[in-house]
Amino acid sequence: MKAFGVFLAVLAAITVAVFIFAPERLPSGIGLHVVPMEVSSRDSLVGEGQVAIISNPTGKTLHNVRIVCRNSRLNQEKAFLEESWAPSRTVELGWAEGWRFESGETLEISAAGFSAKTWTFR
Repeated sequence: MKAFGVFLAVLAAITVAVFIFAPERLPSGIGLHVVPMEVSSRDSLVGEGQVAIISNPTGKTLHNVRIVCRNSRLNQEKAFLEESWAPSRTVELGWAEGWRFESGETLEISAAGFSAKTWTFR
C-alpha cells in the first residue's frame, strides 16, 4: 500500500511540473485559464452564412489549438486543428474554407494549457 502512495505522489509531482513548465504538452482544453483567443464574425462576402475571425492577441505562441463548430439543429460537428498558432495571427473561417456558420451555431476554441472558450453566432 505504501508503494501505491509513493506512486500517486510521483504522478502528482509530474502533473504539476507539466502544468508549470510545459503547458504546451498538455492536451487541448486542459488548463486553469480560458484560452486567450478572440472571436468575431462578419457576413460572408461571397456565398452564404457568416465568417468567423479568430485571432491570438497574446504575445506568445499557442499550441494544439482546436476549433470545433457545432450545429445542434443538424447534429453536426466540424473541427479545425493547428499545431501552433503564432502571436497576433488571425484566421478567417467561412464559406471559402468549407465552413458555413449560421445563427445559433457554436464555436469552441481550446489550446494546450488552457480550458475551452465557447462563442455563439447571432
